[in-house]
Amino acid sequence: MDVFTDSYLRANIIAWLPIKKNDFVCYIGNDTDTAAKKLKEMSDHVTCVSKTETPQKGRYEFLVCLGMASKEELQVYSSCLSESGKLVLAAENAYGLKYLAGAKETGSGEYFGSVEALKEADGVTREEIITRLSDAGFMWQTFYYPFPDYYFAMSIYSDDYLPKPGELIDQIGNFDAERLVLFDESKAMDAVIARGRFFEFSNSYLVIAGSKTSACCTNERGETISFVKFSNDRGKQHNICTLVTKSADKRFHLLKTAYGKEALPQIEKLKQSYHALKELYEGTKISVNAYRERECGIELEFLNGHTLEEELDLLLEQGKLETAYLKMSDVFEVIRSCKHQKEFEMTEEFCRVFGNRKLPSGLKAAPVCDIDFIMPNILVGADGGWTLIDYEWSFQFPVPLNFIIYRNIRYYADTTAARRVLNPQALYEKAKISAQEIVEYAAMEEAFQAYVLDGHTPLRQLYREQGKPAYHVSSVLHVIDDMERRRALMVYFDRGGGFSEKDTETYHSKAMDGTYHLEIPVGAEVKKLRIDPGSQACTVDIERMSWKGSRNTVLNFISNGHKMSGSIYLFDTEDPNILLENLPQKDKTLLLDLRIDSMSLSAAEWIAPKIDTKYKLKKMLKK
Repeated sequence: MDVFTDSYLRANIIAWLPIKKNDFVCYIGNDTDTAAKKLKEMSDHVTCVSKTETPQKGRYEFLVCLGMASKEELQVYSSCLSESGKLVLAAENAYGLKYLAGAKETGSGEYFGSVEALKEADGVTREEIITRLSDAGFMWQTFYYPFPDYYFAMSIYSDDYLPKPGELIDQIGNFDAERLVLFDESKAMDAVIARGRFFEFSNSYLVIAGSKTSACCTNERGETISFVKFSNDRGKQHNICTLVTKSADKRFHLLKTAYGKEALPQIEKLKQSYHALKELYEGTKISVNAYRERECGIELEFLNGHTLEEELDLLLEQGKLETAYLKMSDVFEVIRSCKHQKEFEMTEEFCRVFGNRKLPSGLKAAPVCDIDFIMPNILVGADGGWTLIDYEWSFQFPVPLNFIIYRNIRYYADTTAARRVLNPQALYEKAKISAQEIVEYAAMEEAFQAYVLDGHTPLRQLYREQGKPAYHVSSVLHVIDDMERRRALMVYFDRGGGFSEKDTETYHSKAMDGTYHLEIPVGAEVKKLRIDPGSQACTVDIERMSWKGSRNTVLNFISNGHKMSGSIYLFDTEDPNILLENLPQKDKTLLLDLRIDSMSLSAAEWIAPKIDTKYKLKKMLKK
């Protein structure tokens, strides 16, 4: 499978649209495309046309074009929409952060293709999209921001619902071409968000536009869809979708829906979990986010506040480590204060999810547990109260309470360098989690992740197997530095006392190809010159080595290299050198034009006998 084109995740960009079964939909593209297949699941009336074909005029409720279109194409698309029809247009942002960081622009296949406005580049700016739509007759447009891009949209934001710092950390790998990594995109994206410029640097745009005065993208209740998060890179029965919508009274609504009929039981489990957890933690500091039934699934309370994870991060930033630890200890205390505790006993259901484990006796467990009772899922309200906001991974069988605490430490204190100042190992000890438990809990976590995937290969794994290389600039610079160090040209001056490391000049090529164009001043007192073209086996193409003002192109010299052809010499040693003797007894300037190409010593030693008949004899005499 070609992941870049065939993954079902490619359909996420349109899977959230409120397309009904009886809507007429036009897709600009091949009917075998992943997006086309998804559209056919959503509507019974899907027409697929190429860019060279003209769709039927005045017919479509939705016209989908994944990739920027010209003004002329947009004019055609506008004429094909019904009175309430909408254009769905996806495009790369010319100044998307990933392209600035070193990902190749898709249309041109070049680094910084859209930044440099190459003719073949596809990237456009937000302003260019607005102008092009307006010129094509569209009366309104709404912008959405797919993350990480519109090819694999795992989240879709809008101006009504923008990301917070720390949210955009999963930068999907590059499947289409190799790339550079010039800076930490997660940190840069946090800075962009904090400065309020996310809309300028979003990697992609998704635009819903209309040529008539109709409403934007609304659901069956007339609520505008403001945010979408896909949790569908896992087993089909676990795939769900989270949406934030906004009603006419400006209130936000948080919805959970199944991504496919196979996941309907996952939504039903959420309902069961709410009632069980509410009863389990009644009377403690934590409340459980309530839900109500919706046509599409369930609606949870849309709560304002910040997560405990954000609060802990702020404490660490302020250097308040003890306060942070006490805050985590409060969470651990709440987890251990739930009702109906008994000594843990392994069940068949437990083994199916977590495997058969050798856990110590005496561990406490409750009949129901939420193993995702962790810092980012605890919302702190304005009154300081705590609410458990995401309890999807709850199970109706006993799991050791210590496992939930283990996951808290693992997924908070043992993730980033800034958080590790809390000393995860010390936290495990303070939480009275034994070394044996840590080993078994790690195995439980691995088994749980396999349970979630249920045989599905996630995108992160596919990237490791099929993704293109990503060259981090720090690594590249390290390689270049090492290469330049080995290829550095050194000139030794013998002023009558022999050559010395103290009397040298080092030169570095100003070109990546190892080319040198030097003018080296040589005093009258210098008797001999030794030129070392690097410190590894290499070939040296000597174009010029002469005194300034002389007609000679290349002076006579002695070297430990082998003449190949023309002006090229092979050095099968890690100490190559060229010796100039009988120098003019006056101040002079050596003109040096040459190119050094490094190679492995073994390769040079293999080639040398082929070009130098005296080579074997020299080796024998040397021995």
